Amino acid sequence: MPRVSVPDADLFYERHGTRGDPAVLVHGSWVDHHSWDAVAASFGRSLEVLVYDRRGHGESSGAVRRRPVRDDAADLAALLEAIDLYPVHVVAHSYGGAVAFRLAADRPEMVRSLVVHEPSFVDLLEDDPATAAEAERLTGGIRRLQALVRAGELEAAAREFVEGFAHDEGGWERLRPDLRAGFVRHALRWCEEFDDPEATSPARDALGDLLVPVLLTSGQLSPPFLRRINQALSGRLKNVTLRVLPDVGHVPHVTRPFQYVGLVTDFLLERNVPPT
Repeated sequence: MPRVSVPDADLFYERHGTRGDPAVLVHGSWVDHHSWDAVAASFGRSLEVLVYDRRGHGESSGAVRRRPVRDDAADLAALLEAIDLYPVHVVAHSYGGAVAFRLAADRPEMVRSLVVHEPSFVDLLEDDPATAAEAERLTGGIRRLQALVRAGELEAAAREFVEGFAHDEGGWERLRPDLRAGFVRHALRWCEEFDDPEATSPARDALGDLLVPVLLTSGQLSPPFLRRINQALSGRLKNVTLRVLPDVGHVPHVTRPFQYVGLVTDFLLERNVPPT
């Protein structure tokens, strides 16, 4: 199995496709690279695709991250350098979006474009008095879930995340047993990630400096606060496209993979930034 050693971690990765621009798929919290299984091969028909497990997820090992977002971005930069696959389009989901924006800020020479579905930047809602109370409520929910994890109630925390934050009542029981086990296995890493202020609060000044094309997507069936986060984020970006995907929620790459691949591929083909 292909692996790359980076400072304090060993990262597992897979490659799909051999033609077209390079792209890396960055998974969110609670899961690993298998969350992209339904789309990786399809992306590989027009792109050279890299999927990988972030530190401490799936088949990647590594020390506890002191600054998870920055450490994950540095891990990704080291992986891309080690296999000589950059600049890349970065396609990211949820917390993975925080990693993607951090990589673009720290290593802009590595990034051609960003495609992010429902990033975890809850704190942006604090900037608007109309949504500040909602931000406080959401932050309180995160802290309650972390308390469950730290008390050893890993499955209860995972269930509440799936059914509460995703507004998917009964969704936990509909997940395959192996997916439920994966959520439980990664609960401590999720807790670690959301101790990092950068998981919920981007570097606002850095956002305004980004010049690469950015596609922000949200699901029509997702909780409305995720669309409001995208709206708030888009107001700080210079080169951004907003899309609401019909009939999907927080994981369009799982529930509507062909729709998701088509949208993302069209964006990358139309708005590609050639390497310099």
